[in-house]
Amino acid sequence: MNTYLIIADDFTGSNDSALELAHRGLSTIIGFSSPKGTVDSYVLDTESRNREGDEAYRMTKALIKDLDIDSYDIVLKKIDSTLRGNILEEIRAIDEKMNSDLILVAPAFSQMGRTCVGGTVFVNSVKLLDTEFAHDPLKPVTEDNLITLFASEYSTIHLSVDEIRSKAFPLIKDVQVIVCDAEHEADLFETVKWARGLDKRILYVGSAGLAGALIQYDRPKQPALAILASLSKASRAQLDYAKSRGVAILAVDVLSILKGGDFTPIIDQGIQILQGGEDLILTLSSALDRSVFQQSIEVGKALGLKDAVVGTMIKDRLSKVSLEIIKASGVKNLFLSGGETAFGLMQMMGINEVKIIGEVDIGIPITLVLDGPYQGMKIVTKAGGFGKEDALTYSLRRLEERQL
Repeated sequence: MNTYLIIADDFTGSNDSALELAHRGLSTIIGFSSPKGTVDSYVLDTESRNREGDEAYRMTKALIKDLDIDSYDIVLKKIDSTLRGNILEEIRAIDEKMNSDLILVAPAFSQMGRTCVGGTVFVNSVKLLDTEFAHDPLKPVTEDNLITLFASEYSTIHLSVDEIRSKAFPLIKDVQVIVCDAEHEADLFETVKWARGLDKRILYVGSAGLAGALIQYDRPKQPALAILASLSKASRAQLDYAKSRGVAILAVDVLSILKGGDFTPIIDQGIQILQGGEDLILTLSSALDRSVFQQSIEVGKALGLKDAVVGTMIKDRLSKVSLEIIKASGVKNLFLSGGETAFGLMQMMGINEVKIIGEVDIGIPITLVLDGPYQGMKIVTKAGGFGKEDALTYSLRRLEERQL
């Protein structure tokens, strides 16, 4: 098992990066001085973010002076996802100790709306220098392009989103720093997979998003399947939010349900996504576009079907498609929204008892299946109208935790 060292510049940053390791069941200690001996994972908080650059360099250098940095397999310099702090100075201090072959910079944290495109950091699609962080009273950000920032001290190249997704990774020769774009978690993970295959001692530089990608490589997460049938405004907002955070969404066409369509392609696609380690939201076309619901009623009338029958047909088909995906993918985590759909699917799965083991938010429980062929599965249930816009995304994250 690999060991992890994270060096952060403030306490909250130490905690959010440590949390990524803890989610995968790795025992993690946060300290304010170098550890005595090597532990599985250690987060060193230098408390240097709001100091002057030279002082931050000296503080960091002093704190890691007696640290056996070479005993750690993975070393991450945790930086603020909005680039506050003394990034260059602290990296210099760590790299002088570590003598790395390559510094890989990837600050994106898509779950919090932080992305990097063209080497520039964005917050909720707004350039960093156009946000409030440029006016931070203690450490205002003066540069949001990482290529420009690092090129002032290091030989620097850029890895774009397109290159990451097409796996067109560069040959690393006479390069000190590579600045990596990322819009979604999958981009960070592909970058880490490539980097971990290099025969180089790498100093990773990034936020909690990169910490999550690094631990995912060693301890892959168990993906979650969300099944959402609700047409409520709250559910639509949660779908939109999840989409903006890069979660895969597949929609079952309700008109095809009424016309007896073939759903094998969407089942196969869903299985592929989950077996690839990604979360998936399975929903209805009417949940994405309210006008489709009215069309389904009209199609039902043309077929001589009552509204209630149309609704039952749609929910039953969604449950059957879901069950096929669950069986074939082996997914162990479910999110169910919409009471009738949740109950119908659980009946099909032969589930008779669940135990509440936690709570995502007020009124959104996490349960454990106690019987039947899916014993041990974790299920989050949510009423359609419940929850803030991030309720669905956060539920998927909670389901991935090794321990609740």
